[in-house]
Amino acid sequence: MNAENKFAARVLDARRCAAMARTRGLKFDASDYINQALKDLWRTRSPDEAKQIAERWVMWDADGRPWPRLPPLENVVPFYRTGSTAQVATVNHPMTPLQIIGDWFEKQDAEIQGEIAAMAALLVFEGADLLDFDTQEWVEYFRRWLNDVGLPTHTVVGRALTFRTCFEYFAENMFTESAWRRSEKASCRILEEAKRDPNSKAARLAPTAQRLLDTLPARKSKWIKIGKSWSELADAHLKPGALTNWRISQYE
Repeated sequence: MNAENKFAARVLDARRCAAMARTRGLKFDASDYINQALKDLWRTRSPDEAKQIAERWVMWDADGRPWPRLPPLENVVPFYRTGSTAQVATVNHPMTPLQIIGDWFEKQDAEIQGEIAAMAALLVFEGADLLDFDTQEWVEYFRRWLNDVGLPTHTVVGRALTFRTCFEYFAENMFTESAWRRSEKASCRILEEAKRDPNSKAARLAPTAQRLLDTLPARKSKWIKIGKSWSELADAHLKPGALTNWRISQYE
């Protein structure tokens, strides 16, 4: 095991060691153990190498105390990877809510990913100078937002809840058969009105209505399946109890 593997193992084990110490009435936390690991790292490696390793595995709070950084996207320690997002989860720690959302996102096709990312650009990021980007840039921006490392647990929970609320607001009319029937009827009314009056507002909307009708069967089937998979994910991982359990697990 090389120097970085050894240091990474100590960082990942810091919370468990701290928990064991507290059961014996000792006042230790993860930061104390990581601080000792840092001292050993600096004692055994060159300053430049030690700094590079530490920056990949440790983050410092406002008081200068070291804490475990979420595993970096590239390192020498093996992790389980899911999909193409290079998301990581260690054996002892569950995936974060954002990683779970990211895993689900990567299972969607490119068209749906573009729609979800465009929604996020408008509702989650409130524009944020993103509206001039193209679809692929929206997708990549959203991926980076899901895959940020070293986030505090409350930030992870906040982002997960924000995405859930915005996505369900955006997509609720595409998750059910009844909603698609309403869309179909509305499009048919527009086309009928356009035939009666070629100079009406409906006539200007007719091309869009026709495209919606042409693609409706395939989109309906796709979005209903997406709605089912999203509901299963949200019920299992994004309800208050599940998020609280995940947050607590980060301190065990």
